[in-house]
Amino acid sequence: MSGGAMPAPAADRSSTRMPTPTPDATEYPGHELFLPYLVNKATTVLNVRLQKILDLQGLTLTHWRVLAFLSRQDDLTMGELASNTMTEQSTLSRSLRALETQGFVLREASPNDSRAVHVHLLAAGRAAFEDILKSVLGLEAEFTRGIAQADIECARGVLLKIIANG
Repeated sequence: MSGGAMPAPAADRSSTRMPTPTPDATEYPGHELFLPYLVNKATTVLNVRLQKILDLQGLTLTHWRVLAFLSRQDDLTMGELASNTMTEQSTLSRSLRALETQGFVLREASPNDSRAVHVHLLAAGRAAFEDILKSVLGLEAEFTRGIAQADIECARGVLLKIIANG
């Protein structure tokens, strides 16, 4: 390259400025700016670290999601849990069986609908959730270190809008 500065090596992203996407929505911006790729990559990086925390308790990401949703709203049906945790019914059923074995949840048939099964968070499940929550919140703080709170809230808002648009 003559007459211009050499670009920073690809591995050194700390000093490079991210290119701005083109206004032409039909042009592929490359993976470094392609939103589905970036969301997936961020999710994967976070989930790998989260799974290391959960491994210490013998739990999976699905187990964590079940405990998290039940901690906020107990007595959800299997269908509600499957939808909230984005988990296939068969995978959810196996996960609930494991959580029942650990004494974390209880499944009960609905008294009003023979097809529905309600899931309840037991005291041991709540205790496990609260114990893990400290580490999970620490992980979130680690990944958002150096990012202004306003930017974090903006990112949450954008992600919620993307989800709503889906």
